[in-house]
Parts: sequence; structure tokens; C-alpha cells
Amino acid sequence: MNFKSLSLLAAAGLCTLSLCGSVSAAELRVATNPTFPPFEFQDSNTGTIQGFEMDLVAEIAKKLGDTVKIDKITFDGIIPAILSGSVDLGASGFSVTPERGKKVLFSLPFYKSGLTILVPKANKAGITDFESLKGKRISVQLGTTSMQFAKKIPDAEITTFDHVGDAVLNMMAGNADAVINDKPVTDYMLHTNKSIAAGTTHLAPIATADYFAMVVAKNNTKLQQDINAALKQLKAEGTFDKLHEKWFGIPADPELLK
Repeated sequence: MNFKSLSLLAAAGLCTLSLCGSVSAAELRVATNPTFPPFEFQDSNTGTIQGFEMDLVAEIAKKLGDTVKIDKITFDGIIPAILSGSVDLGASGFSVTPERGKKVLFSLPFYKSGLTILVPKANKAGITDFESLKGKRISVQLGTTSMQFAKKIPDAEITTFDHVGDAVLNMMAGNADAVINDKPVTDYMLHTNKSIAAGTTHLAPIATADYFAMVVAKNNTKLQQDINAALKQLKAEGTFDKLHEKWFGIPADPELLK
């Protein structure tokens, strides 16, 4: 084999390596604390981390042409991990707050959360909003923001339970007029428990509303822009809404689809 042939082979090899490098996917390192169903939680049988936000991460990565590496860490360790550069993205039901905004950049919001009201289907107490809860019997989960909020309602009779499911069953048994609870938890419960869904009505008003978003480092504006562009595509093509219905049983808030 002459020198020219060797040169051509070497060039071809370099070209092949270059092509391989150009098509190989980058790795999107994602930190989450999978204890927040239905946004991120582990399947009890397989241990797989799943949920609405995890599905969004997977779809975003497809748009970016990236593979995903999930790091399971404590919630309070996620932002420090982003700041240290050991992960690229935090996806763990982060509320958009000014305090967090001093440390990280937020993606476009993907969920509007807050406290909502669940009433029996008959709704004999005529409850329509938070104002009409005055003087009513309210069931809540012990130690939650729902309990704190309920205690501020004038003349309300508050009953507490260790689990929100018990609070709902207490109401359905006729011992309370309403349940106050976090909107995503209630939506997920109604989606997965058809008997409760059939016997109750989830009212639209939201108290203490906040938005959930993914977080990246302050200096990573490129990733923020790429994630936002991917989210806009997912919303425009209907994938976002389909995933929302998959996990919550209802369409996404129209405000989030803009």
C-alpha cells in the first residue's frame, strides 16, 4: 500500500470519526427528587422514575437531540448541584419564586398550582368559591398549607386527617362540606380513583396560585432558551396537552399553552 492510499484511508477514518461526533447525542444531566407524584415519583414495582415532569423532560430531550441522565438527589441539593455544574437541569416541581430567581434561571412554566376546593357532587352547602367556605365544615390534611389556609376562614369547622384521601372520604360520608387541597394532588387523585371522581366536583377557583418550572444555572442562558423553544413546540403540536391529560385526566390550563 503506497503513501497516497494510506493518506486516503486516514482521511476517511478522520471523516468517519467526525461524522460520528456530529451525530452523537449530547447528555442532558437532570436532577430530581422523585417524591412528588404525579410530577416525579418511582414506580413501586420497577423503581423507574416517572411522572408528568419526567415525561416533559424526555420530550424536551428529543427536541434537543439529547440523551437524558437522571440523578436522584434530595430536593434541597438540586440547586447546589446546578450551581456546581454537576447537573444541567433541575426538574422537581420547582415553584417560580423571586428568591430562587436570584440563583437560577427558570424555564417557561409548565403547571399552575395552588389550593383548590373539592365538594360532594350534590354540594348541598352551595359552595362555589373560597368566600363561600365561611362557616362551613372543611376537611384537610394535617400539617399542610391547606390546613393553615382553612384555619383563617371565618367560623369554619376544621377536621384534620393524616392523609388527604381520608379527608375526602370523610366529606363523601357527609361529615364535611368541602375539602381544601393542592390542585395537582387532587387532579391526580380524581384521575386515578374513578369512584371519588364520580362522587365529587373539583371547583375551578385557585388560592395561593404559583407556577412550576424547570431550573438551570444563571450562566446557562443557551440551555434555558433551548428548553423554552422545545416547550413551545410541544405546546404548539399538542404533545404537552396530551401528557397533561395522561397524568391529570384534564386538559392543561389554557394560560400555559400561550
